[in-house]
Amino acid sequence: MFKTNFLNLKYLSFSILILCLISISENLSLTNKFFWLLLVFVSIFLINLKFKFKNIVTGIYALGLLYVQFIFDRYVFSEEFFIHCLGVLLIVKYAEINTKNNELSFSLICMIISVTSLINGQDILSSVISLSIIILSVVNLYLIQQREVMDFNIKNVLKYLGFGLSIFPIIIIFYLIFPRAEINFRLFNPSSSSLGIPDSIQLGSFEEFSNSDEKVFTLVNQNFKKEDLYFRVKIFDFMEQDKSWRPTSGLYFYNNFKKSLKITSLVKSNDTYDIILEPYKRRWIPSLDNSRPIGNTVGFSHDAYNQVYISRKPIDRKQQIRFEKYQINYELSDQIKNYYIDLPDTVSKDLVDWVNLNKTGKSNIEFLNHILDTFADGTYFYNLNPEVNIGNNYADFFLKYKEGYCEYFAGTFVLLSRLANIPSRIVSGYYGGDLNTVGDFYEFKQKDTHAWAEVWLENRGWVRVDPTSVIPASNVKNSLNDVFNDERFINSSFFSSKIFKLMSYYIGYADFVWTRHLLSYDNNKRISFIEDIFNLKFSKIFIWIFAPVFIFFIFKFIFKINKSTIINLLFNFIVWKSKKEKKILNSDTHQQIIKKLKYHTQDKYKSFFNLYENYRYADQNIELTKIFRAFMSSKQI
Repeated sequence: MFKTNFLNLKYLSFSILILCLISISENLSLTNKFFWLLLVFVSIFLINLKFKFKNIVTGIYALGLLYVQFIFDRYVFSEEFFIHCLGVLLIVKYAEINTKNNELSFSLICMIISVTSLINGQDILSSVISLSIIILSVVNLYLIQQREVMDFNIKNVLKYLGFGLSIFPIIIIFYLIFPRAEINFRLFNPSSSSLGIPDSIQLGSFEEFSNSDEKVFTLVNQNFKKEDLYFRVKIFDFMEQDKSWRPTSGLYFYNNFKKSLKITSLVKSNDTYDIILEPYKRRWIPSLDNSRPIGNTVGFSHDAYNQVYISRKPIDRKQQIRFEKYQINYELSDQIKNYYIDLPDTVSKDLVDWVNLNKTGKSNIEFLNHILDTFADGTYFYNLNPEVNIGNNYADFFLKYKEGYCEYFAGTFVLLSRLANIPSRIVSGYYGGDLNTVGDFYEFKQKDTHAWAEVWLENRGWVRVDPTSVIPASNVKNSLNDVFNDERFINSSFFSSKIFKLMSYYIGYADFVWTRHLLSYDNNKRISFIEDIFNLKFSKIFIWIFAPVFIFFIFKFIFKINKSTIINLLFNFIVWKSKKEKKILNSDTHQQIIKKLKYHTQDKYKSFFNLYENYRYADQNIELTKIFRAFMSSKQI
C-alpha cells in the first residue's frame, strides 16, 4: 500500500518541477515564459481537484497546450520544440501526481529533462541545476517506494540528502566516461536563432541588437588592445535597387572570378588566440583579420574572398576554437575591383554631386580622409535610437538628419567610396567586447554587433576603416545602457553598479573556468580517465568527485554534535588508543574496558570514565566544559 505523505511529495515534486523549467526555459520568449507560469498555477489548482475521467480531460488539455507551444516555436519541428514539449507535459503531469504511477511518470520526465539539459548546457549553472534535478529525482523515486509515512523533519531531510549525494560520484563518473564529445543528440534540426547578423542590412537593421545582453562568444585574452578586436562575420558587398546591402557568397566569386584573387605571401606571425562559441545555432564563425583555425578544421570552410569562416553545421553546442594569425598579402584583378564599385541606378543624385564636388583634385586616400573629417566635424551624432526614421535614404542621413549608428556611417562611407571609384565593402561582426578583469577574458554579446568598412588601396590591400570611431564623444547621445555609467547614479546608489559589476565578473569567471575545463575534456582525456580507473590510479579529479559526499558528512557530523556525541567520541578515542595495549572487544562494557588497561592507564582515565558512567547511566546533566576538562586532565597525568 502506498502510504508516503503526499503533501511532502508535492513540495519535493514542485521543487523539481521549478528546477526543470528553469533548466530548459533559457531560449523561451518572454511571452512563452508567462504562458508556462500560467500553466504552473493551473496545475497547482488542478492537483487538488478530483473528478471522474480526470486523466482523459488532462490528456486532451495537454494536446491543446502542445499545439499552443507549437505556435510559440513558430511551427518548426526543432530540437528546442521537443524539449519545450517535455516542459509542457511535465507541468501537466504535476497536476496528476496523486497516484504512485503518476509520480513515477513525473520523475521519469524529470530525469529525461535533466539528462537533456546536461548534454546541451555546458555552463556551470546549467550543470549544477541538471545534477540537482537528477539527485532530487532519485530521492523522489526512493520516497515513492516507501511503505511507511515519511515526514520531512531535519533528520529525514539529512537522510534523503545523504542518499541523493551518495549517487553523485556515480553520476559524475558516468558523465566523464560516457562519450559526450562524440554524440550527436539532434532529433530535429535546431531552430533558427535571433543571434548574429541578418542576411541583408539597411539603415536601422542593428537597432534591435543595441540592448541585447545575449552572449555570443568569449575571447581568451592574449594582451589584446580593445581597438584591435574587430571580429568579422559577414561581408556586405552588393547593393540592391532598394539600397539594401547583401553578402556575396564565396561560391559565386569562385565561379565568376576564378583567377581574380591571388595570395602573394603568407607568413605565420606565431600569435594565437582562443574563442569559445555559444550555441547560437548559426553557421558563421567570428574571427579576427588574417587568422586561420588550428587543429581539426574538417567542419569548417574558408571563404578566401570574404576572409571569413563558415561551419558546415549550425553551432548548437559550445565549442572552443584556436586561431593562428598570419601576415597575408592579396592581389585583386580589375574585374573583381569593378564588382566592388558597382552601385544601382537608384543612388541619390545629391550624393553623386557631393562626391564629384569633393573628390576633385584629391587622391583616393585624401578623399577617404575627407569623408572621415566630414563625419568628425561636430554636426553628426551617434544615436542608437535616431529621432527621425529616414527609411533607407542614405542621402537624407548624410546631408540632412546626420544622426544614426554604425551601419549608417559604414554604409554611407562605402557608398561614397564607390561613387569615387574606390573598391570598398561593409564588414559586419562584433567589436570591443567586455573585459572581465577578474579572469582576463573578453565577453562578446549581441549588443557588441558592429559594422565598419574596408577599402582596397594599391600596395596595401584591404584596409579597415571605422567611420563610427571618428564621431566626437560629446556627440554620442545617451541610451538606456548609459545609465550605469553615470557617476551620479554610482555615487548615490546604496548598491553601486561597480559592486554588482565586480560580482558579475566573479560569476562569469567561475563559468569561464568551468566551461574551458569541460570543453578541454576531449576523447583522449576520457580514455585516459578510464585507464586510470582500471589501473587504480586516483588523481585529483577523484577528490573533486567525492568532495560533495565528504562535505555532506562533515556538515552532518557538525549538526549532530552535542554532549552525548562529544563524550562518546572521546570515549571511543580512548578505547581505540588503548587497543594497542590490551585486547579490547567491541562488546566490552566501560567497566570491563578499564579493568583491561594497565595500572597507570587506569589511573590516567579514571576520572573521565567516572564522568562517562554518570552521564550515560545515572542521567546526570554535566556541563560541556567539565567533560573537556576531565578528558584533558586525564591526558596530562
